[in-house]
Order: sequence, then structure tokens, then C-alpha cells
Amino acid sequence: QYTAAQFDGIYSQYMHIKHFYNPAAVGEQELMRIMVAQRLDWIGIKNAPKTTLFTVNTPFKIGKTHHAAGIQFINDIFGVFANQQINAQYAYKFKFQYGTLSVGANIGVLNLICYGDSIKMVESDYHTENDPAIPQGTQSGIGFDLSAGIYFSNAAWFAGVSILHAPGADIKLGDKYDFKINQAMTAVGGYNIKLPNNNYQLKPSALLYTDFVSWQAQISLLLDYKNKYWGGLAYSIQDAVSFSFGAEIIDGLQLGYCFDLPTSSMIRATHGSHELYLSYDFNIFKPKYNQKHKSIRLL
Repeated sequence: QYTAAQFDGIYSQYMHIKHFYNPAAVGEQELMRIMVAQRLDWIGIKNAPKTTLFTVNTPFKIGKTHHAAGIQFINDIFGVFANQQINAQYAYKFKFQYGTLSVGANIGVLNLICYGDSIKMVESDYHTENDPAIPQGTQSGIGFDLSAGIYFSNAAWFAGVSILHAPGADIKLGDKYDFKINQAMTAVGGYNIKLPNNNYQLKPSALLYTDFVSWQAQISLLLDYKNKYWGGLAYSIQDAVSFSFGAEIIDGLQLGYCFDLPTSSMIRATHGSHELYLSYDFNIFKPKYNQKHKSIRLL
């Protein structure tokens, strides 16, 4: 038996979690970052998707060259399936006068699980209680994964394109079942507009995601105050409007929250979706101090 479906979760706060979609964006913040993000889709609907991300990454230099690396853990539960991933991320950065161009890649493994026992079949003319198309018990399979991207950013704007799940692997679930992971493409971009009061900036951005079978797009607008407080709206072209806000609680520690309200008929079945992320940026490289001293007699 063969199954194919959209594989990746979609975060509404994508502008703060760009390395989730594009490995070339890893290390963009120029400091070491620890981040955890949680998305709960369609509250009130049983077995609705839940996506958890944990990542650690940092930029670094080798001689005069600029790099970034990190590790990423993903636990994505959707219906009777669970996708567990661990990815190593790397990006090479070209520093120019007008910004930074990065090329990067994810390489890792994923573990796909199907909880067949949680599927309850009702006898009918079309199905039997033991339908051979439904996996029996818990089935799991492991596969290799690879993604790559390119990303440019400066103080005014950013843009990037990536290809996810480049191998397009088939994951074996036991002896009878396959799960096809489609290749996917993402494109992201945004611009920072300074207002007459320099404490404020408008930050429009957009995300496009497609697995070449279906697609999703989101347009967002944030109002930022002193790069410490922000809030705004987003619209998913498919089915939701989003309300988000966040703050830098203390130096380096950011907290962001987003609520998605369906605009389709799904609003009859769900109270909406919740999304939360917490990140901490810090410098692990101690500044170098000049330990040499000159005597004023020799000046």
C-alpha cells in the first residue's frame, strides 16, 4: 500500500524561524541561538497536527571565512502519523558591502511512525473491520533526508529559496506499506520599512510553500518598536487570518505568540490554532583583549 501527503508543518511566525524552512538562514542572528517552537493546529479537532521544533545554532569563523552550523530536532504529529527528525545544518556565508549571501544544507534522518491501532473502522459495504489497506499495530520506518537553500539578508530586506526532502524518499512502514515523501520548495522574503519615527518599523513579509501537489502561501505585516516589541496580522491564502505579538523580555531572550483563526468552514469545528516560540541569543566567543601594555616612558 502506498501513501503520499504534505509532509511539513507550517509556522505562521515563519519570519522568526526561517532556518526551519531554509538551512541557508542558519546563524543569521550573528549569535548562538537556542530556540523551541510549538504549534497546535485546529484546537477541538481530534488528532489535529502538533509540531514541535528545538534547535541550537551558531555562526563562526575559520580564518577569514564565515560559516554557521547547528542541530535541529522536529517532532511533527499529524493524524495517525508522527514524523521525528534530527538534522545537522550548515551554511557558508559570503559577506559583501550590501549584505550576506548564504548557501546551506540540512542532512539528517527521519523516523516515520504510523499508529494503526488508533484507527477505528466501521463495518460497511466498502470496509471490513480488518481492512488490509490500514496498517495493523504500530509501524515505523527510517529514511535519509537532505535539504538545501540559498539566502540573502541585510538590514533592509531578506529573501531565500530552498528545496526540502531532495531525495524524495519512500519510507517503508513494515513489510506492506510505503509512505512517499515529496520534494518541497519554499520561497520567503521580507522588507523593513522605517517610519518617520525611527523607533518604529513596518515589516511586511511572505512565505510560499509547495510540494508540487498542493501549495500554501502566507502574507504578514508586523509593526516593530525598537526591535524589542512587535505585533501584527497575517493572512493565509488558504484558510486563516493570524494575530501575533512578541517581545524581547530581557537581552537576548525573545517570546512570540500567534493565534490563527480559520476563515473557511472549519471555524465550525475548531477554536483556531496556537503557536508559541521562545529563543535565547548569546555570545559564546569571549572578546579578545590586548594584553600588551606600553610604558609611558617609551611612548
